[in-house]
Amino acid sequence: MMALQKGFRSLSIFKNHFRRISTSYLSPKLEGLSKDPSDITVEEYKTRRKNLIKLCLDSEPWRTSRNLLLCVPAAPPAYYSDQILYPFRQNTDFNYLCGYPKPNCVLILFTESGKEENFKSILFVPQPFEHQRIWDGEFEGEDSIARSTGVDEVKFTKDIASFLSTFVTDNSKFSLWYNYQKAVNPDFHKSVMADFLRQGKYKKLESCDLFVQSLRVVKSPGEIALIRKSMEITKAAFAAVDHMIDEWQSKRSKNSPLFEYEIQAVMEYVCQLNGGRLAYIPVIAGGNRGTTIHYVQNNNKIDPRELLLIDAGCEYKGYTTDITRVLNFSNLTYEQKVIIGLVQLVQEACIQMCTPQYSLNDIYRRMITIIGEYLQVMGFLDLKLEGKQFDRGADRFCPHHVGHYLGMDLHDTPLVSKEKKLQPGTVLTIEPGLYLRPEYIPENLSLFKGIAVRLEENILVTEKDPINLSEKVSPREKSFLARDADECMIDEKAQRIIAKLISNTGIK
Repeated sequence: MMALQKGFRSLSIFKNHFRRISTSYLSPKLEGLSKDPSDITVEEYKTRRKNLIKLCLDSEPWRTSRNLLLCVPAAPPAYYSDQILYPFRQNTDFNYLCGYPKPNCVLILFTESGKEENFKSILFVPQPFEHQRIWDGEFEGEDSIARSTGVDEVKFTKDIASFLSTFVTDNSKFSLWYNYQKAVNPDFHKSVMADFLRQGKYKKLESCDLFVQSLRVVKSPGEIALIRKSMEITKAAFAAVDHMIDEWQSKRSKNSPLFEYEIQAVMEYVCQLNGGRLAYIPVIAGGNRGTTIHYVQNNNKIDPRELLLIDAGCEYKGYTTDITRVLNFSNLTYEQKVIIGLVQLVQEACIQMCTPQYSLNDIYRRMITIIGEYLQVMGFLDLKLEGKQFDRGADRFCPHHVGHYLGMDLHDTPLVSKEKKLQPGTVLTIEPGLYLRPEYIPENLSLFKGIAVRLEENILVTEKDPINLSEKVSPREKSFLARDADECMIDEKAQRIIAKLISNTGIK
């Protein structure tokens, strides 16, 4: 018995020692993270549904005599292979309206007497069976689901067809709000809604997706709190990468290269350690690979002489962040300094425009103008280019928009126009970049070939000045900011032009 106890003790010591070794650079100091913010309240879900009904009714010319029937399905499960599930992610609009996290449900909202105060909500959920409880756990019960979501009633999905039949009988005039062109749940559409649509009992068929997204684009205080928490986790993930690189550099040898996938693994570890997950497959791109905007292979060895571009974010309780940084392992070259500095200048000018006076497209047009002028001064673009040729030339070096709306989805509320003036409470990304693909670079500037820089911040629009939610995410403070004209170019004429451009950006 003594020998057995000694063996177990030795095994425990070995396991603890191995854990310390194998996670030595995977364990950042996380005790500084704030407490979890509260979840979205039941009252907020109720208010969201009421606001949606109001928008739909206000769009109806016959609102006093025509009732509404809104149908919003949950997402189905997705399978990696036979009976092996992918991690589940809920349909965002469904999640926004009730917050229920299970697949194959359906939320139905409907009015009585064409009045918003008389609308009702029913959440249909799959009926549990004994064998499912063994595999998937206990069913929480209809009353519990109703309390957590604030819906008026919870029923089983097997009763949807019967409910629809009764509704049609009781309502000779009604508008149906359901996106049949982009069926969120194909099985539900085929088994229930396709036949219901063929009957043609409705007077009008619309999709409520745009109305839901117009509500989603402005974040409530509760939503902003969750985004801030997601940002804290993202900050910890980037800090863990920084720590990992320091550890690797201190022990570096020719026989122990660092790979891009190791960076991804550390970030995923930190996100999950804090109750989140990576919001998307991150871009971990060394050197010239960063000129591929959606490089996600992340399987190459990192060259310490090159910049490392990291585009990553966390999803926490349904709310996402989206951050891009560039890291340097060794001293920056002159060319790397110039490109990082220029992108920072462009970004600061764009962030200052994140106010209700401008739209995302306004900011994009400003970004293209500044980038194009910089490129002309530096010799990457012909000084004679104007108009559309000028825009196309700048677009070659930055072929994406200045940013996008951010929230429950990474590219949030895509139906909301980027020409719309920004509203207080909107969160968006500002992510200018310069991608110096070798085939675009003249030989006299060959030292710039392969440099890729994108810097991405998450900005909260307010009534006054924008708030940078991500300004403390490292390693931005390590980057070089080329504010002085003589840091950018040597030629006197170029210095004067750069100085003027900097002045025109409005940066103080």
